[in-house]
Order: sequence, then structure tokens, then C-alpha cells
Amino acid sequence: MLPDANEIRTLLAGSGVAAEVDTVALGTVARVSASDAIDALAAFNAEGYESLVDFDGMDTGEAIELTWRLRSYSMDCEAYLKTTVAYDAEIHSAWNIYASALMPERETAELLGLRLAGHPNPKRLFTTDGIPPLLRKDVPIRSVEEVKNR
Repeated sequence: MLPDANEIRTLLAGSGVAAEVDTVALGTVARVSASDAIDALAAFNAEGYESLVDFDGMDTGEAIELTWRLRSYSMDCEAYLKTTVAYDAEIHSAWNIYASALMPERETAELLGLRLAGHPNPKRLFTTDGIPPLLRKDVPIRSVEEVKNR
């Protein structure tokens, strides 16, 4: 079941968060500024969206788009919260609102070159220091020969 876009808009406005809310094929998507993302997540949590199902990011070629997929079991619905941040930006961790954010935040930050503020363990998961953010479009793809000769 999809939550009503007007209900989501009202929910976020009540928390002082300005949002563009649309219902698309994916579901109900709320877009907020990066500075309002944590407040929006707290508002969703207080409203009964008790589970963070997924958190990920994508390089659009101009910036990094972050997406949180939230689930309310009591209302049997899901909503998406999206924001855009600049390359190499610092994002605030949502682990104290949704504990399930701990690992996906580390993964997303490492692979897209973001910094985590307020995360209890912001260490890299997959690579060592000095490795470029592998999912960014400005990172060159290695050739087969380059990998073989390594």
C-alpha cells in the first residue's frame, strides 16, 4: 500500500521540513534538502515508520543522490526519502534513529566518497585508505590487462 502524498507532506511540514512529495511507480517519494534529511527521518520514525529497509546512493554525474527506504509495518506501507549532496560531502548518520543504517551508511560513504558525521564506527568496509570511491563516475574503470598485471 502506498502512503498518501499529502499525508507525507503534512508529516514533514509539521516537523519544519520542506519537501517535494510525489507518488511515482516506485512509490511515494519525498525529496528534502540534505540539511533536513535527519529531521525528516526522525519525523518518519515518530510517525510509525519503524524500519529502515535500505539506504543507498547513486552518482548522477552532477552530485550524489541518497535514498532511504522506510517501512511501516503497522500501516503496511513504504515511503522513500531522497536528498542530493555534493561530491565529497559530509552526511550525518541516521544510526541513532534507525540502527539498521550502521552498515549501509559505511558502505555508501566508502563507495561514493562521502564522510560520515556522528557514526560510531565510520571505518571502511571493503577497501583500504587511498582507494578511490569505486562507484563514482569520475573514477576510471580498469582494463582487463591492468587487472591481470596487478
